[in-house]
Amino acid sequence: MGRKLSQICTSCRHLFAVSCCLIAASTISVNAKEADWIKSSSAQPVKVIDGDSLEIGTKRIRLIGIDAPEYDQHCKDKNNKLYPCGKQSALYLQTLVNTATIKCKPHKKDKYKRLLCTCYADNTDINSEMIKNGQAIVYLESPYQKDQAEAKKKHLGIWQGIFMHPRLFRLIKSHLQK
Repeated sequence: MGRKLSQICTSCRHLFAVSCCLIAASTISVNAKEADWIKSSSAQPVKVIDGDSLEIGTKRIRLIGIDAPEYDQHCKDKNNKLYPCGKQSALYLQTLVNTATIKCKPHKKDKYKRLLCTCYADNTDINSEMIKNGQAIVYLESPYQKDQAEAKKKHLGIWQGIFMHPRLFRLIKSHLQK
């Protein structure tokens, strides 16, 4: 009986040791992932490129899950007047990043080798804010579908009038340049 109890206790000790190692390893990987985040600073300021692209230092970032009008794109407002919706989108993004510390969580790279990121201004999800305010639309498989439905319902930003899907705008523009 004593021998079986000793074997059980030894097994328990091994199980406990393995559990401790797994917990420590998961903590290390969480910390390592946090270290992969891209953060703005005075040495690495944020530069807005357009409504869905940023640069932090030398890192080129595309906001994942959103597609903003191109910088030179125009839309029609509720009165059917043309306005520079691409510039307006970029200006709105600039207001989100102006006074905040920006941190971006990289997910993967796109075909242009930009980092596809979810970015935060302090604790605010910038990607979501662009969609919620009608300054961008959802792109491919996006977690921001509900935000877009709300912006569309409230006629915010580009949803106030008529706009060309940014992807279609880019396609037509590239064919015209050929």
